[in-house]
Amino acid sequence: MNIEPLKGLDAISFGALLSEAREIFGFPDEINNEGGADGVSSEIWLYHNMGLELYFNPDEKFKLWGINITSQEVTLEGIKPVGLTDIELNSIFPELILDVNDRDYKEYNYTGKEIEFWLKDDVVTMVRVNSKLSGEFNE
Repeated sequence: MNIEPLKGLDAISFGALLSEAREIFGFPDEINNEGGADGVSSEIWLYHNMGLELYFNPDEKFKLWGINITSQEVTLEGIKPVGLTDIELNSIFPELILDVNDRDYKEYNYTGKEIEFWLKDDVVTMVRVNSKLSGEFNE
């Protein structure tokens, strides 16, 4: 699978409904906050073997708005970011901005693309892909 900044993945786009995600990926291994039960947070579908977490906004009729990726097989611009070292990541994507540097953890923002790289011990462990601002699905 490939990350498509501001759009989602090549397999699923932001704004997709729960039913569309189920058609593409099947039933999730786990669902957190089903139906937006806490009244605040997203419903999260976890696909452990695929290294994917899909976030559905209950305020937007459960449309997909965010994706967390831990799979080393997913690509961005032809590169597999999960598993890269801090040095490798910054040499490939020199425009990154360091947002968090807290001892063993770092978070880089890929400006203008709504992508965050999360590192632990200077290795990328997760890529977060976000949609544009809330409300874009009403256009």
